[in-house]
Amino acid sequence: MTNEYLRHTLSTINYRFRKTVKNADDGFGTLSLGKGSRTPDEILNHMYQVLKATRVFIQEESRPAEKPEQLGFKAEAERFLKEIQVLDKVLSKNELPVNYAKKLLQGPLSDILTHIGQISMLSRFYGIPIPPEDFSAAEINTGT
Repeated sequence: MTNEYLRHTLSTINYRFRKTVKNADDGFGTLSLGKGSRTPDEILNHMYQVLKATRVFIQEESRPAEKPEQLGFKAEAERFLKEIQVLDKVLSKNELPVNYAKKLLQGPLSDILTHIGQISMLSRFYGIPIPPEDFSAAEINTGT
């Protein structure tokens, strides 16, 4: 399988993200802890921007200059999930050198996982904690 490890990482991001936002509503997206911290809407917008920039860089070796429009939480989540699918298709067709793949893992993909953790923490604070799970035992199918 082309870029198997990166594609599995994307599928893991997809799985954890879906679990994190499953019970969230648009009101959650505007939760603010103040002191300059991002709202869940802003975090999701940033996650989408990082993922899209990663895809564009792989395809065109350039970075998009425009910032994406800020959407409500559910719309941001849907857009992010669609971008995961688009990036997975790109990765399925273009084998990347190992050192390039390492940079994607240590940079944008790890950044996104960190932000999923932030959303999880904010979700608990908001009153919708994510049920515990042994993620190493989760059935994650690459390419979904």
